[in-house]
Amino acid sequence: MPKKEEKPKEESEEEEEEDEEDDEDDSESESGEETKDDKAKFTPPPRAEEKAEEKEPEKPKEKPKPFSVEFKGHTEFPPMQAPCKIEYCPTCGLPPDFCQYGPSWDKCKPWCMEKYPHYYPELSGASLEDAKKTAEAAQEKTKEKELPGGKKKGAVSPHVYIKKLSRGGRKCVTQVVGLEGFEIKLDAMAKLFKKKFACGAAVVQGDNGQPDCVEIQGDFGEEVIEIVQSEHKDIPYEKFSCSEGGTKKKGKPNGRQ
Repeated sequence: MPKKEEKPKEESEEEEEEDEEDDEDDSESESGEETKDDKAKFTPPPRAEEKAEEKEPEKPKEKPKPFSVEFKGHTEFPPMQAPCKIEYCPTCGLPPDFCQYGPSWDKCKPWCMEKYPHYYPELSGASLEDAKKTAEAAQEKTKEKELPGGKKKGAVSPHVYIKKLSRGGRKCVTQVVGLEGFEIKLDAMAKLFKKKFACGAAVVQGDNGQPDCVEIQGDFGEEVIEIVQSEHKDIPYEKFSCSEGGTKKKGKPNGRQ
């Protein structure tokens, strides 16, 4: 029998090392393919640290703009044949396209929605019934509450004030204020004073929200009370007050004497 040739130990060790390297390469390639497949399939979960996107703050709604028409020169329009009639709001007295800027828009809204909806396109989807209910609620708030017996809550008791004012040195004027609180017409009383006292008497408008009054040329205090009570006996004496002092200011006569 021929003897087997024995390979040297060094060659056998080298071959073993090469085989191990090949096995490692194969295993690495297989593991690399598996990791690629895993990466393709893997979907990372949402991070808890990520903050939710902050919502942009809502912009404030712009106020409705008045109805506008494109400007044209007067030569581009046909000649006017009659005056233009404008209907004003029965509540605030403004033109219908300006009611939204008035003091009582809630009360005017139903009227504008019924008659002039083209001025307010933003109200096309609004409910007319809801607008009427809102207008009624606003109307109820402005009404004066009445107490039992028909008396108005917080109403001031009527009173007649008679003031003596100096005018140009020794001359004086008597002012009578508050007759309207007893439903007395100032024109009629001015004529009566003029007849009874044989002097000038006229109705003068009050300044800065003050009530109108009757001015009599002369010094009359108790005489005014007697004449008023003779014509209106239901007014007690306690409702009159007389005072002196002050200077006559220039008033605005109504032209009623």
